Amino acid sequence: MDESFNKINILSKTIVNKIAAGEVIERPASVVKELVENAIDAGATKIDIQLEESGKKLIKVTDSGVGMNHVDLARSILSHTTSKLRELDDVYSIKTLGFRGEALPSIGAVSQLKIISRTKESLVGGEIEVDGGNIGEVKEKGCAVGTQIEVRELFFNTPVRKKFLKSNPIEMSHISQMVTRLSLANPNIHFNLIHNGRNVFRLPAASAIKERIVTFFGTEIGKNLIPIKLQEPNIVINGYVLPPSFDSRTTKMQYVFMNSRFIRDKSLLHAISEAYRGLLLSNRKPVVFLFLQMDPKDFDINVHPTKIEVRFKDVGQVYGHVISCIKESLGRAEPAVPAKFESMPGFPDRRNNTFHEKIEPVERVGDGGHTNNQLTFNDVDNGGERKIVPEFAPAPRFLNGVNGSAPRRCLQVQNAYIVEENVNGIHIIDQHALHEIILFEEIKHSIKKARLVSQQLLIPELVELSASEFFIVISLKSKLDRLGFVVEEFGKNTVIIRSYPQILKDLDCKDFLLGLLSEVDESICKEDVEECMVRLAKITACKGAVKMGQRLKEQEIYALLDKRDKMSFTNNCPHGRPTTILMSFNELDKQFKRR
Repeated sequence: MDESFNKINILSKTIVNKIAAGEVIERPASVVKELVENAIDAGATKIDIQLEESGKKLIKVTDSGVGMNHVDLARSILSHTTSKLRELDDVYSIKTLGFRGEALPSIGAVSQLKIISRTKESLVGGEIEVDGGNIGEVKEKGCAVGTQIEVRELFFNTPVRKKFLKSNPIEMSHISQMVTRLSLANPNIHFNLIHNGRNVFRLPAASAIKERIVTFFGTEIGKNLIPIKLQEPNIVINGYVLPPSFDSRTTKMQYVFMNSRFIRDKSLLHAISEAYRGLLLSNRKPVVFLFLQMDPKDFDINVHPTKIEVRFKDVGQVYGHVISCIKESLGRAEPAVPAKFESMPGFPDRRNNTFHEKIEPVERVGDGGHTNNQLTFNDVDNGGERKIVPEFAPAPRFLNGVNGSAPRRCLQVQNAYIVEENVNGIHIIDQHALHEIILFEEIKHSIKKARLVSQQLLIPELVELSASEFFIVISLKSKLDRLGFVVEEFGKNTVIIRSYPQILKDLDCKDFLLGLLSEVDESICKEDVEECMVRLAKITACKGAVKMGQRLKEQEIYALLDKRDKMSFTNNCPHGRPTTILMSFNELDKQFKRR
């Protein structure tokens, strides 16, 4: 037969391994995940992770596990070899993190791989090297019990893959997030993470998961953790949830583990959201640390090469259990932390004022002249919520003009909206949305000229972050500088804020930075520079704008409306919400059946 007509080829082992690498090895974080999972499966009580250039140059994982003898060492870098499966039925009852036998040969196909290992029964260890898929011989090597794996020059022989890697801070953010997940699921293991000689994590073995949560996310979250517990014949759920006052823009603060494996399951994420229904704004996500234990036969983890997705036998039952245990825990918890009322940037600080503040006499226009009315505000109990309501419905107020300008006829209601009379009718203004678009336009204008004018802090503020947040901030350093924020590294996972934009006079810099991180993830660093600046400007304007529930003085309302009048477009905030609703006098007449 003439083989020149054959269209189907048998691929070489090297090509097969490179294709397999594409499925499981996306970036340095994927390598770290596979190697650390193998170390955990090997019974390690201590795992050291050493990186150079965010893993692009070197990933070195050393564990104190059971190790491998010379025969196992030679087999470990071959395809479809594993110590974790014996029979076909084992596939349907997975009790380990790794099991496919693809990780090491796939890593070796796209890097310079070296493995050194010894068991406690052996007097001497062994060493084997794989260079871009070319396997060497096992050699004797003196070493401690356990395994040490070095991965150098990742993707050196696949330049297309290598060029798609991101900057070092972004890749480190992915690695830090990966190690965070693995160490949360395994608090009994001592983890060390070192990058370019600098210690990122040093996590001694902990007796409880709460210790790890506090280490990563701080004492404030630690003090507000609400324990959850549910035990049924086919499922056990443990962990912690946070009150609704702690929320996030994305689901990245939702850590869900199935049998100590981090997973992303749509039904579980939906169950978490459902449990918080009515407690959060529609675009906010709760913060949870959820640990599920089930018989491996009741779910399938072998759905995706990265093993991050699961398929449940009875998804409805699991869904219901998650909702019920979270709701019950939230119901038992103490009331959430009361909201903070902050001063409006650019306006006088009023934080010492009370809600019983008496408004000064204001002028009211009658049919023939002026009359004086004095308004007082009282607290009213409304189902446990304190609201501020007037003793009687106030008439529109004159705001005395600044520097001889014309007076305005307007008032603030619910400490959230400004009602303004004009020639066409009544404007109902969302004070936060209006101030947000004003700040946004001012920030954009300043950035176009050069950068925002900075105000130096008399006492620079230190902000401790998680490792992944730290690397995101460092990657945004130059962009934050254009916004007027001078942020620098200051020790392990800590940054120091030295300056902030002068336009945001009363800004709490630490709250701003933490708030910004709750709104973004590493994807912001992949955006075009100008797109990224616009997005950061939106977040800065939102964080700096006057809040809902904030009482404004007359001068502040006047300043806000005066700035609006000098701008060409303020109908919508940067996120698209309307700032103003107009109710015309004609519409009012129709509503009162005058037309």
